[in-house]
Amino acid sequence: MTEPTTYPGPRIVVAQDLPVPADPVFEAWTDEAVLATWWWAGLPDTQHQVCAEVGGDFAVSSQVAGLAGRGRFTRLERPSLLQMAWRWETGEGQAQDDLVTVELREHSHGTLVVLTHEIADADSDTAMRDGWLGALTALAALFPASSERGSGH
Repeated sequence: MTEPTTYPGPRIVVAQDLPVPADPVFEAWTDEAVLATWWWAGLPDTQHQVCAEVGGDFAVSSQVAGLAGRGRFTRLERPSLLQMAWRWETGEGQAQDDLVTVELREHSHGTLVVLTHEIADADSDTAMRDGWLGALTALAALFPASSERGSGH
């Protein structure tokens, strides 16, 4: 993976508010078994690989869907930040890695997840924005709004 120093392409920013503290959200990104419950969980052949350490791999692929993405963690600050050099391995591929940053901003009612995808290729479009929105929606389904956080139970 080649990590550029600048990202001249478009920037995608998506967010999702979750009714839980940051730590279980961080775990959902860094534990293979938990990741498998939400990232492309509806695709029967999805493979998940996570080595949650700086320099460790993050990979998700589905041959049935023809989708594959791979990252390498460049920063892990539990429970507030994950960052990885990222590339989609489907289609024409990429010459340089993008940068994906997942910020977990804990607040009084839960955690705001802010995902920023900085694209290395200046000629890229933001078509993958819908994919990231779908991923965050699937992540949110792990943490229903009826969470007992702050309910006194």
